[in-house]
Amino acid sequence: MNRIFVLPLIGLALLVGACAQDPNKVGESKLAVQEDSQGLVPRSSSLDEVAAAFAFDMSGSKVFIAPVQIDYTKRFSSVPRTRYREKDYELDDRDLQQMNALLVKTFAEKFLEPRNSVVAEEEEEADYTLSLSLEKFSVAAPLDPSPWTWRVYTEQSAYGVLVGTLYDREGNAVMRFRDRRDIGENFGAYGPGGRMERFTSVTFWSDMRVDMRRAFASLNRTLL
Repeated sequence: MNRIFVLPLIGLALLVGACAQDPNKVGESKLAVQEDSQGLVPRSSSLDEVAAAFAFDMSGSKVFIAPVQIDYTKRFSSVPRTRYREKDYELDDRDLQQMNALLVKTFAEKFLEPRNSVVAEEEEEADYTLSLSLEKFSVAAPLDPSPWTWRVYTEQSAYGVLVGTLYDREGNAVMRFRDRRDIGENFGAYGPGGRMERFTSVTFWSDMRVDMRRAFASLNRTLL
């Protein structure tokens, strides 16, 4: 009788052993499922999306930051557009230079410096290259309006989707982020129940600086 019961017990033990898994391997399996086609792992972040290579570490690196690419879209209508062309709502060459300088400075301060990393002047000398873009970008009004233009009050200076991808020397993506940005969202009260501010080029650049610092600081906290 004992032998009759021993065989089923052995079979049950083998079945349980086959179903049991090493916790480490379970974690590895989940990690593999989470990786995207570029091998980047999503990270929990206050930004809309952040993903990075496993064990991402770029301490002591040189990073070349490519000129920002801007994709414009129609959004605001607070100024009569009959007086302006769509081109008037885009950044000119001087503004683009200022935008690039702002992005380089804020990314270096908020993301590179905590990693003891620096900006590379030339791509050839860099360990990584950062590609940045502002998608669906729009400003509330022309940055250089005509003197006779009516004053413009708006709830935000600009809107855009900030997108960035960091590449290593072999051209492999090692970090990616994406976030919708309502630029210039801390205004004083104006009118009943409204939060408005007069739009000028001064407030635009001030709001851009504050918002980009917030974005890159959030990115830094995500990847610490």
